[in-house]
Amino acid sequence: MQFFRKEVKGEKCVFMENDTVIMGILPSIGAKIVSIYYKPQDFEVLFQTPLAHYKRPAYGDCFADYDTSGADEMYPTIDPCRYPYESYYGTPCPDHGDIWSVPWDVQIAGDSIVCEVKTETIPYEFRREITLNDNILRFDYSVKNTGLNPLYGLWAYHGLVQCDEQTTIELPDVRGVLVVHDSKTYGKAGTVVPFPVYSPVPGRKIAVDQLLPSSAKSTEKFYINGKVPRGEASLILNKRALRYTLRFPVIKIPYLGVWINQGGFKNEYNIALEPSNGFYDSLENTKMLNSIAPIAPGQSRQWWLEIELSPTGKG
Repeated sequence: MQFFRKEVKGEKCVFMENDTVIMGILPSIGAKIVSIYYKPQDFEVLFQTPLAHYKRPAYGDCFADYDTSGADEMYPTIDPCRYPYESYYGTPCPDHGDIWSVPWDVQIAGDSIVCEVKTETIPYEFRREITLNDNILRFDYSVKNTGLNPLYGLWAYHGLVQCDEQTTIELPDVRGVLVVHDSKTYGKAGTVVPFPVYSPVPGRKIAVDQLLPSSAKSTEKFYINGKVPRGEASLILNKRALRYTLRFPVIKIPYLGVWINQGGFKNEYNIALEPSNGFYDSLENTKMLNSIAPIAPGQSRQWWLEIELSPTGKG
């Protein structure tokens, strides 16, 4: 294992590397993971934009106005909203949350990289420790409530992955997904679609586990319908040569969203598996659906996420 620092698109980044993977973190912009590079296939896993330089956002800015690449942490919301719970009722919660747009403290600690950030508008401390073991990245998370009131926070991992027209979505034991954005393919938000194959009319089949080309100029967002049956989901990438698998504890992270951008947003082509502790996309929905529990003052909540990269033997 080795660590090094270098400049990427005008910003200083911290990297960790072993014989299989190189991963880079951008402290100045939300501890964004700028790269997960799989060395055996000479393949960059995370989606990259052609922009020559990162532009630093200000707290509260719209996520779409900046470099929509790599992997970010979303907390305490995904969609912008006002905090709906009694403790901080009415406080604005920015697009994609508080912490993607602000600098973090990033330190090398032994064989790991520790990333921490503190917030004030809604008081909490968010911590992510990253370790790398062969072909597996592990993220250990903690949120501490530093305020005097119960804290409700929606977390999701926003890892935008480089896809192609052979990319396949694998959701073990899943039989249906809930469409949460209106879709030209699947219909109105709230529609439940069978997975992996949907037959809207007799004789017509749509592969829900496959992507359309970027020329489709469309986006899709759906969740596994209900809580996840297993804490695992995969994408087949790099012209079917690489399996990208996320694993997470279903008791603490019981939901999973899938975002697909087929040229419909900023003319980009990417996909994200988004494990989440709440359902879905805003604190207003989590309150309505009663899908997250509060963190008491002075208490913390922990969870983890693993990313495994492995060859498929195909491609």
